[in-house]
Amino acid sequence: MDENPNSDSQDFSQIVSECYNELTKSEKRIADYIRKNQDESAFLSAAELAERLELSEATLVRFARTLGFPSYPTMRDVLQETFRRRVTHSARLKGRLDELRESGDIYERLVISEMDYLTQALETVDRKGLQHAVDLLHERKKVFVYGVGPSVSLVNLMEIRLGRFGRQVIPLTTAGREILEPLILMNDQDLFFVICFFDVTPTLKFVLDHANDIHCPVIMLTDTLGSIIGDQADVVLAARRGPISEFHSLVVPMTIINALLLMLASEDQEKVTEHLDKLDHFRQQYKIINHSH
Repeated sequence: MDENPNSDSQDFSQIVSECYNELTKSEKRIADYIRKNQDESAFLSAAELAERLELSEATLVRFARTLGFPSYPTMRDVLQETFRRRVTHSARLKGRLDELRESGDIYERLVISEMDYLTQALETVDRKGLQHAVDLLHERKKVFVYGVGPSVSLVNLMEIRLGRFGRQVIPLTTAGREILEPLILMNDQDLFFVICFFDVTPTLKFVLDHANDIHCPVIMLTDTLGSIIGDQADVVLAARRGPISEFHSLVVPMTIINALLLMLASEDQEKVTEHLDKLDHFRQQYKIINHSH
């Protein structure tokens, strides 16, 4: 990478993604730690960070130079600038809301936080990426949707809504061997929608590698993993969920999914309406049958 990255316009995650594959094992440990703890790392000295990772301070210095910075302090300046931009952005919204109320309870503070994440999403979600994702959903009739842990709720949302739109949805919501049998059905005419946050697990790597091997298109909804495994997806949709160390919100990823579904319904309105009308007809028939017994 070239010397002296532009700290005013370039995000640290973007800088790391450009040369992640060139890093040594120790340097990848540093990159992963900073990526997951950016706010805290922005204010640690090389000695303090080296102590936490049980590495030498010289390794931290070499890591900074590998990324193209002349020194560790210069790299830290980029982290601090990223932190300040985010805090300033949040402060605008929170400051305005603070004018309207003197104090808030947990619910109120949570709502403010969610509004902040959604406001940031207006800037971070790529509209062309959204449209590309809709085009892929429009073309494919069978969709595999992967998500584990809290993301299972997002998988369930997509399964219900896409099913009502006439799509066949195969949920992949386990990290165990049970995931293998559904994968047998996947081919290059299908679509793989992967919801992944925080860590690249062995199961996530396995399903992504399989989809790539059989040339099945991939849509990835993620927060921080785009810079690490985004090259394995046809579309990467960034869903910021707040600082890694805090309680994570599903509002932004759910909003992105809802936007995709509405955009798909808009483009395929006639067929979607036909399927929904059929569902309503079934409901009426079922209601009559239940009342007759």
